[in-house]
Amino acid sequence: MLNILGLLSRPDSGEFHFVGYDMCSASSDVLASIRNQEIGFVFQSFNLLSRLTALDNVALPLSYRGFSRNKARQHALDHLKQVGLEDRVTHLPSELSGGQCQRVAIARALVGNPSLILADEPTGNLDSQTATEILDILLALNREQSVTLIVVTHDIAMANHFDRKLEIRQGKMHEVAVARDDKHV
Repeated sequence: MLNILGLLSRPDSGEFHFVGYDMCSASSDVLASIRNQEIGFVFQSFNLLSRLTALDNVALPLSYRGFSRNKARQHALDHLKQVGLEDRVTHLPSELSGGQCQRVAIARALVGNPSLILADEPTGNLDSQTATEILDILLALNREQSVTLIVVTHDIAMANHFDRKLEIRQGKMHEVAVARDDKHV
């Protein structure tokens, strides 16, 4: 489902419209442009480029938009600071822990100010304090900038932070009630 929503795969049937385009009939160039301009991805496997530093991994989507190297790197640095990695900007992915790679991937997803963030287990490799901080960042983007979040998680406590929860069971999507307590938004 995330591959279809992220314009990486096409559905076998049905219709899918996003930002004024029919995604089922859009050209590869249109799909690539929309992915770059509108969608931030947080992959479970990070998908960081091993030869690039944390800073350059985060800056990469902006270079595809035509940002100068310096401007892209400044935006990337701002987002790495936001996820607490300003002291790791020159490190390669192989020099980072799993949790640090996860935060680089999150910074990369946020750097282009997307209208949609697709996140597959975005806090799965993080300690509880860092996971809470990252969740707060994502929820603030939703609340303050109307960024749509689609988060795939097996963590019920995390899922309960969101206003809407869908489950896929036996190939069908079902909406379920979200449990709330005073600690949740």
